[in-house]
Amino acid sequence: MLLKKRSEIVAKVDQLGAHDPAEVANLGFGKRIGDATAYAVERMTDAYQARTIYATVTDINQALERIEEGTYGRCVSCGNLIPDDRLQAVPWAALCVPCSAKPGKSRIVR
Repeated sequence: MLLKKRSEIVAKVDQLGAHDPAEVANLGFGKRIGDATAYAVERMTDAYQARTIYATVTDINQALERIEEGTYGRCVSCGNLIPDDRLQAVPWAALCVPCSAKPGKSRIVR
């Protein structure tokens, strides 16, 4: 399931990063808001979404490492078991719900 989700996310990131060079070939940035400005905003939005989505790939890779280590399903902060319901909803979860609610604990990076 984690490998499938990682493939889906990578494909989405690739889709967000793809653009047709012909789309921007004749666009100019002038004083007025127009197609060029709208395109620039769209590209910046896509880049932000790609970066945000790709962070989940890192989480999935870390979950795969925990599977190999035999620690998958345990909170990396407190060591308690992560409930099955949480793992069903977010299979790459590294934290139990109480630990994920603590300030500064939303993303664990090894």
